[in-house]
Amino acid sequence: MDNLAIERIVQRQIKANERVLKEIGKIIGMIGDLNPSEAYTMAQMLKYGESLDKIVKILSKNSQLTEIEIYKMLEHEAKTNLALKEIYFKAKQKDFISYEENLPLQNLVREIALATVGTYRNISMTTGITFLDRNKNVVTKPILQAYYQLVDDAIMNISLGKETFWETMREQLKTIGSHGIQSIEYESGYHRRIDSALRMNLSDGLNELSQKQQELIGNQFDFDGYEISVHENPAEDHADVQGHIFTIEEYNKLNNFGEAKDINGRFIDIHNKYGDFRQIGTLNCYHEVFTIVIGVSKPRYTQKELDKINADNTKGFEFEGRHYTNYEGTQLQRKLELEIRKNEEERLILKASGQDTTMENTRARQLLRKYHDLSKISGLGTRLERIKALL
Repeated sequence: MDNLAIERIVQRQIKANERVLKEIGKIIGMIGDLNPSEAYTMAQMLKYGESLDKIVKILSKNSQLTEIEIYKMLEHEAKTNLALKEIYFKAKQKDFISYEENLPLQNLVREIALATVGTYRNISMTTGITFLDRNKNVVTKPILQAYYQLVDDAIMNISLGKETFWETMREQLKTIGSHGIQSIEYESGYHRRIDSALRMNLSDGLNELSQKQQELIGNQFDFDGYEISVHENPAEDHADVQGHIFTIEEYNKLNNFGEAKDINGRFIDIHNKYGDFRQIGTLNCYHEVFTIVIGVSKPRYTQKELDKINADNTKGFEFEGRHYTNYEGTQLQRKLELEIRKNEEERLILKASGQDTTMENTRARQLLRKYHDLSKISGLGTRLERIKALL
């Protein structure tokens, strides 16, 4: 799965979000510099003028670029996966069908792209801000509604004096920054960071394409088995299944009941310690399932190599007085990365408003130090380095 493409798109969304937060911070800072009579005069200009237009344009332009990128990403994934199947067409003495001539595959890409873009439009058109209402309750509202209320509250607070104004608005800005730009599901009211929602949407699109393409192309060359991909530091429930090859019948048992035998007669059980099981490639599973011709596809890893991957994962490391498997270490990294992102957006919006960020800078250094200590001790690669390489 093309995680680099996903990360490029998500990083562009994050940059757009940051520009919106800067604009909000700048507006609050502008209000804080006014006296009460000036503030009331400025209110209507701020609520209906250039600043609001700028916020809307930032998000709208990014949405257009993202929709184009989604189509490109899915088509590239389809072409890459198709090229890997040519060996099976030859083995079955069938004519290989290139992407340009493979109309069913093109239609599949178009279908999944439309669905993925549709979901993204819902995500991008329901953006919101999480902030404190006048009773200090944390609420999330659509950007337009939230923007009006923030301007009104800031204008009202000017009459309290600058010191009280900044005490109130600093807390407000930190709340907005720590939550980032949100995506709201109107029916349920559920909301989450738009970059997280986007990353999941793109991953779901690629996963769906991969699974359906494997079946589509597999049927074109008469596949007779499945092979599970391999990655380092797998979750405990899927550790034993990666790298193994199954007949169609046995794989269906595995994916329906959680238990099956591979082509070598090795029994595989993907139930977790609670007795539940996830199907391969679902619920945050990073494994891919490839349709193959048994006997033509040679296992990429020996059982000895697979056992070593699992042993290294289980061996793990000690950090801050606790033992972690490598998989648990990657989960801790993700949590720290989110905290780093929250802190960065707090600093960003406060700085844009003209506020001192000494405390947030100290927090940033503490988080980065912990993140790098964790990565150094565990030997795990850092997402921060991977992101830096993409920019």
